[in-house]
Amino acid sequence: MNEEIQIILETTEKVLQKNINHQLRQNIDQKNDDLINVWNEVEEIGLPKIVVKEKFDGFNLEFASVLPIIQLSNSLGAPIPLSETILCNYILSECDINPPEGMITFANVAKNIKISGNELSGELISVPYLNLTDKIMFITKIDGVEKVVFLQNSNLDIEQKKNFLAEPRFNVNLKNNNIIEIKTLNPKINFNYLGAILRSAQMIGSMEKILNLSIDYCSQRKQFGRPLSKFQAIQHQISEMAVELSASSAALSTIASSEDLSKNIYDIAILKIRTGIAAGKIIAISHQVHGAIGFTKEYELAYFTKNLNSWRNDFGNESYWEEFLGKDFLENSNKNLWEYLTY
Repeated sequence: MNEEIQIILETTEKVLQKNINHQLRQNIDQKNDDLINVWNEVEEIGLPKIVVKEKFDGFNLEFASVLPIIQLSNSLGAPIPLSETILCNYILSECDINPPEGMITFANVAKNIKISGNELSGELISVPYLNLTDKIMFITKIDGVEKVVFLQNSNLDIEQKKNFLAEPRFNVNLKNNNIIEIKTLNPKINFNYLGAILRSAQMIGSMEKILNLSIDYCSQRKQFGRPLSKFQAIQHQISEMAVELSASSAALSTIASSEDLSKNIYDIAILKIRTGIAAGKIIAISHQVHGAIGFTKEYELAYFTKNLNSWRNDFGNESYWEEFLGKDFLENSNKNLWEYLTY
């Protein structure tokens, strides 16, 4: 990790640790002044535009280089769309669109999109944090060409999804809404690949927090006169969580050291598969060792495990990427399976 990123990480950690607590996570609302103040401080140190081109007042860092920052913000459980904003601003910048100030979110699923002049109609599915921002970016194909679309409209017809997620999600019904910007997507950008990397980094950050919560709880909670951490079965479960986290972190490190993400589709697939598998195991084990307290709203654990359940399905779950690798191996590879997997 270079010195510049390390300094940014230290600054980010100070800002978030000072402001983030579990009470804040239970009130993710635009009227929550404390939440908005967190965002304002994050914006003051330039995080939302860290991968934006210099001509748009950004820092022009490589997207892969800031994955540790995304990982950190999610290990601290920042209930703001910082990760989404970083990705959106990067894509807008690379498509020569000046990213807006403030929070911005994305829709990774867009259906029945129709564009007439400067207006569009259709559906955006499961868009996060639309109660904090009215700025949305999404990718759609028009006449076979991928386009990046940017909307900013406080009169969007939105409906909050009823689900068990920690972050707020909304469906959007577009009816002749004005387009702020629309341009052809930069050929080097693959939204699905970048989204898979982003969600994987977020999951790893959250899994770090879950592991620490589990270790702390088992060290403090006593049963039969001794801490839970002294029981061999608990030690085995904690070890299994640590192994899953380490395997996921190793997969992410391969991506983070890459100079060209577009050439690493196999590493991206393995990363998303590995973090998805780990997420499922860590969710189950962490709730087992915590018992009933882990499901309560007042305790931190559920916030992080609920987000894992959401992110592991975004931009393709484990089955999606396993099928991708299997199909590619059968159709395009002249290697044996072991050579293919370890190339």
